[in-house]
Amino acid sequence: MNDNPTAKNKYSSIIILLLVVCLGYTGYLISSLNKENHEISKELSSLLMENNEMNKILLNEDALSASKAFNLKDNLKLLLVSYDSLELSNTMVVDSINQQREKIKTLMTKVDKLNSKSKKDWRSIFKLKKEAETLRGIMKGYIHTIDSLNTLNINLSNTLTEKTNKLNTVSNENQKYKKQNKDLQSKVALGAVLQAGNVTVSAIRIRNSGTQSETTRAAKTNMIKACFTLLENKLSKAGDKNIYIKVVDPNQKTLLSKNPINIMNSDGENLELSSKRIVNYQNENMDLCIFHEIEEVLQPGNYKVEIYNDGYFIGESSFALR
Repeated sequence: MNDNPTAKNKYSSIIILLLVVCLGYTGYLISSLNKENHEISKELSSLLMENNEMNKILLNEDALSASKAFNLKDNLKLLLVSYDSLELSNTMVVDSINQQREKIKTLMTKVDKLNSKSKKDWRSIFKLKKEAETLRGIMKGYIHTIDSLNTLNINLSNTLTEKTNKLNTVSNENQKYKKQNKDLQSKVALGAVLQAGNVTVSAIRIRNSGTQSETTRAAKTNMIKACFTLLENKLSKAGDKNIYIKVVDPNQKTLLSKNPINIMNSDGENLELSSKRIVNYQNENMDLCIFHEIEEVLQPGNYKVEIYNDGYFIGESSFALR
């Protein structure tokens, strides 16, 4: 009987497919084995390096003897003290420092549990020494950081001190300028005060006819007349000015009008005045007279007349009655 060509082709396809699957799976296994082999090689290389370092230590002064194990613990104690000092002197990295301190305490506990005479613990002792060196390196980094911060703080402090000194200097200069300005304003204010010149004072008698004449007799005096010149002053503000006279009798008593006049003088004291006149001053010489009516009979003696402008004394004169 002849074989069916269609069946042969079908079987061939199945066989080829199986071969492809087998080849793919074989490739996957080879890849996985290569990856595992690479990892094993890396681990083996690390172990070899560690073993070589241990051999060097073992060849160097019996590094893993009991005394060296004690030295390891002492070194850890010293390292812990160093970290405590860092914590006491700086608070910016306290959390990280505390973590390193706990690591040191853990290493010290491990050292206590190890037997330096036992070869099986040599590897652990070696690892502890490496960790201790790592912690020491971290501590050096902290020291560098703290020194940098301290230097920065010193620079900032110096800068702040310098700026504070400059600010104090500027403040003192401002106070000086304020005082000078205040003094200048006071001088300008004083310079603006009016002055009275050519002051003449006389006693006036009013006759029944209404005419006026000067008199020297106290009993006949009906009025005091004060004439003067307001001198030119460009610093003073032009406009209406309150001008006062104060008549003082021989007993140093101020002669008052029907409506008493009281103002504050330039020193802030109460001042009793006799008469007042408002004049329009335009910064030029201005002649004027102020009259004070007598309310009672005067007594003989020396009289004084003082002139004021808004509390400032600006002139005076005197006269005598018999």
